[in-house]
Amino acid sequence: MFMDARHPTGMRKRLLAEWLVLIAGLALLCAALTAWMNLPGIRDINRRAYDLSMQAAPSLRPSDDIAIIAIDDASIDALGYWPWRRSIHAALLERLHGARAVGLDLILSAPHPTHAQDDLLLAEAIARHGRVVLPEVLSPDGHHRIAPIPLLAGAAAALGRIDAQPDPDGILRAIQPRRTPADGGVPLGHLSLALARVAGQDAATARAQAIPADAALHIRYTDPADRLALYPYAAVLNGQVPETAFRDRIVLIGAWASGLGDHLSTPMNGATAGVAILADTLQNLQDDLWIRIAPFWLTSLTGLCLILLVCLGLGTLSARWGLAAALAACILFLASDALLLQWTGYWLPPAGILAALILAYPLWSWRSEEASLSRIDTELERLRVPLRLEDPDPGEHAESSWHAGPNTLPARAIRLHQAVTRLKQATRAQEETLSFLSHDMRSPQSAILSAIELRRQTPGRWTEETVLAHIEQQALATLDLVDHFVQLGRAESAPLNRHPCDLDDLIQECCDRRWARAVERGIELRFDARHPEAAATLDTELMGRAIGNLLDNALLYSPAQSTVECTLEPAGRFWHIHVQDAGPGIPPEQMERLFLRFQRLPGDAQKPTGSGLGLAFVQTVARRHGGRAFCASTPGQGARFTISLPVDD
Repeated sequence: MFMDARHPTGMRKRLLAEWLVLIAGLALLCAALTAWMNLPGIRDINRRAYDLSMQAAPSLRPSDDIAIIAIDDASIDALGYWPWRRSIHAALLERLHGARAVGLDLILSAPHPTHAQDDLLLAEAIARHGRVVLPEVLSPDGHHRIAPIPLLAGAAAALGRIDAQPDPDGILRAIQPRRTPADGGVPLGHLSLALARVAGQDAATARAQAIPADAALHIRYTDPADRLALYPYAAVLNGQVPETAFRDRIVLIGAWASGLGDHLSTPMNGATAGVAILADTLQNLQDDLWIRIAPFWLTSLTGLCLILLVCLGLGTLSARWGLAAALAACILFLASDALLLQWTGYWLPPAGILAALILAYPLWSWRSEEASLSRIDTELERLRVPLRLEDPDPGEHAESSWHAGPNTLPARAIRLHQAVTRLKQATRAQEETLSFLSHDMRSPQSAILSAIELRRQTPGRWTEETVLAHIEQQALATLDLVDHFVQLGRAESAPLNRHPCDLDDLIQECCDRRWARAVERGIELRFDARHPEAAATLDTELMGRAIGNLLDNALLYSPAQSTVECTLEPAGRFWHIHVQDAGPGIPPEQMERLFLRFQRLPGDAQKPTGSGLGLAFVQTVARRHGGRAFCASTPGQGARFTISLPVDD
């Protein structure tokens, strides 16, 4: 979280810059996808969202001013096969004189082939009614106009287009109230516009005339299960429906039967008869219910506001809650867009906004992670943490053959773990050093000062020789502590001076240096050099001191007339250097902390405890050479210390 004051200043600046760049990038993406909303993939997402919004919201309530006379299956059964004679339509019009306007949704572009007199009868019926509108069709390319025959067209009160252009997915979502032919003539009005004008709906007509030519308006549909007043054609013709049912209403006559006329898919699911779509279009025109696509600037501004809110959440919340906020923003936006469509008639194409909101979380996670890891890398470089995990202890079961690359997240996590481990070790070492300085180093000095004070107070009892001997003993103890401490520090951090050596020779040299001490204590120090091929690349000074520490401990804790045995043996890819003593052994509760700093082996009056740094030095040297040190002991039966070193390739 870039706003958290616990971040270093440089880190906060980096995260803030990443945050601002993220907002700018997402805003540009949203604007671009909104501007290019007709791209195939973006267009499909927008259309699917539009359809779901239409289906989820309450449907349009049918208008009582519109009625449909349907040429349905029952009417065809009653009146005979389609097409009917036009004299039948003329007879129907005689029963609709009370209607404000009649839309005859039938293409009558050619004279009747067998009953030419029927055309005249229909024309006379249309003229007597005086408010009948006939349809015409303008081809999709705008070059061809299919109009009723002149006899009928001349009798009609008006003509209106019924052509519809579904979207590429076959769903009709919008119509053009006024469409310009390809020859650039006067824009042709839709049949619904012609009906409104004939019915005297001046306000609706004026609104339609104000719509730019060729502009598409999205239709708000009624629910297919809740249609307008619907009357069978045969029932009206036979007088079963009273003429008063159509008084002061706009009546639409069109095909409804299966396989008859045009049936188009709408966002409300399923195929819908063309006359029903015409009724919905007329109702949209009357009550100005069109659904308008929000302009580019409004959609982009809305997207920017949502992006700001989501990015603010991502910048201040945890990763879990940031993801929840991003998902919640997507869901709330879709729900709000559907409500906006129903309440205001405006709809925001959601593809651009959704893409920006969905990408906000992964992009911010990526950039914030990169910024954080970059900072971690900087700190790890300062701490000089290696790029790969250190080799595991020999003898431990391990290994996976898979290794993460140095720039991957697992590799950085490993390095971070190493850094934390080092910091913990450094903290523990600092505490141990303070304890060492405050106790181990102060104790000899305090003893020296006490001896001097006793000499001053009781010179007769504390002779000069006694005091000097005591001072010498304590000074030597202090120097021994300092020497062990300095050697351990060098073993931990100083570069190794490696060169090939023979392990048999190195161990033999360590034993020879302690032969006199072993003889003095009556202990047999035994080593048989049996592996002349035991070569290793070592820092011989450090390794010699480590082996010497084990021999010194063995000689210190083994009783007189016993044996200390040193052996070298191969163990797979390692050489094991064993030092077996004959001492009292080590209690099990001390084995776990045996090789830690300042952990002293138990002693008695004749065998005082050591500095607690010798075995820690042995373990440090072994690990720096790619091996380890360990111990096996049974109380009362001595202990065997082992240094395990890898075999040279």
